Amino acid sequence: MNTSPLHTSSRPVWLLRGNRVRALLGRRNMTITEGAQRLGVSRSYFSQLLAGRRGLSPKVRRRLLANAPFSELSADDLWRAPPEEPDEEVARGA
Repeated sequence: MNTSPLHTSSRPVWLLRGNRVRALLGRRNMTITEGAQRLGVSRSYFSQLLAGRRGLSPKVRRRLLANAPFSELSADDLWRAPPEEPDEEVARGA
């Protein structure tokens, strides 16, 4: 049974586009540790975000948009929105 935070929450999960953020850090010659410091989060948490093992909180999404170098990317380039819930009729096969 998978008990990661992505599978236990009933809230929608926003995921960081880790490959795009890693590419941005590489272009800026920044390490993951430096990127985490810019966001005010731990290196461990930032690594989990980059790997898609943790969802983005609203606070971290705001920090991404407000802090360089991340602010160079748009919200659509930084994260994937959670999938929309299917309509109840569609889910039942009506």
